[in-house]
Amino acid sequence: MLERIRVSCATLCRIEHGGRYLLLLNANRREKGIYILSPIGGALMYHDRDRLDEFSAVPEDPAKTDLRLTMPVTMIPAFREWFYSGQGRELSPYRELHEELVCESQLLPALEPDDVECHYLWTVEEKTFTMRQGQTGMLTHYFLEIYEVLFKSSAALGPLLAPPSESGAVWVTAEQIEQRVTLSLPIDGQDRNTTVNGYLLLHPLPPQETE
Repeated sequence: MLERIRVSCATLCRIEHGGRYLLLLNANRREKGIYILSPIGGALMYHDRDRLDEFSAVPEDPAKTDLRLTMPVTMIPAFREWFYSGQGRELSPYRELHEELVCESQLLPALEPDDVECHYLWTVEEKTFTMRQGQTGMLTHYFLEIYEVLFKSSAALGPLLAPPSESGAVWVTAEQIEQRVTLSLPIDGQDRNTTVNGYLLLHPLPPQETE
């Protein structure tokens, strides 16, 4: 039997203003009582289900078109080539921006595609164990596309500059990201120790483990 591995493809948004970076409380981990500030972003989508069959890939949720899959380990090189080609999949972080800033956190009343410019920075690949609810502990090969997001007007950016304390949105410095500091934030009715997680916004390679 071929060894299979979980694959997760996502986009992460680098939103910077005045030397600080906008992070948002990770909703999936919040459900487990784990409080982490992460970049805005989420799963990329595929457009052609038949194409996944070429990699013997099985969607994690057949009802969705998220690029969260399982496939034989031997298919990773072919999948990587397809992923980097950009064919048959989502190529913009806008949908996730709108979903997280407007629909979920309601930090913005609206966000149109013309309100932002999204510039591709780099792709990070890393293999680690997921903490995602429902798949906790599964070894996962990540393909993470990092985009710089620029707001074209102060009207579009303005509501984000002073987010409500209970919103889960925080502006942090590069130093806080590098040091992975812990902040005390009011969450779910009490102060919670919350870890800053944004390393990949600043570096095109994942952090190296120290022995």
